[in-house]
Amino acid sequence: MGSEEIKSIFGNKVRVRVMGVLVQDQCVLLLNHSGLNDEDELWLPPGGGVEFGEHSKEALIREFKEEVNIPVKICDFLGVNEFISDELHAVELFFVVEQIGGKLRLGDDPEMSGNSILKEARWMNIQSLKQMNKNCLHGLFHGIESLDDLFDKQGFFNIGNNP
Repeated sequence: MGSEEIKSIFGNKVRVRVMGVLVQDQCVLLLNHSGLNDEDELWLPPGGGVEFGEHSKEALIREFKEEVNIPVKICDFLGVNEFISDELHAVELFFVVEQIGGKLRLGDDPEMSGNSILKEARWMNIQSLKQMNKNCLHGLFHGIESLDDLFDKQGFFNIGNNP
């Protein structure tokens, strides 16, 4: 699993993460991250870690600005997922967001030491998501046939390795 830097920064502790689902023109915005799996490719919604003393919605607004240069408005809470592997443990909070300005531009992950794990930002339609290698796509998007399926998911998501 992933690089040593990722393990040293995020490993062996519980991390609270926020992610925003942004849809425009029947496409969802995803970021390609390297170093998080054996394929060295993992597409996730923009988002990241909540800092101590920071509200989760504030964290998501900050993460969108850092990662994709887009100011967003938080619309709805979608649900929560818990990811546990040998080295990593994350509680992931998903929100539906709306773009309120800005222009898409790939940023970086300031938690990493100048070696950004962000490789690409891309708008993906449902067909692209359905054809993607499941190991390279966040489990939130597995098995959906339409964007409505995505928004019908609410509550605690049983994705991947949850009992």
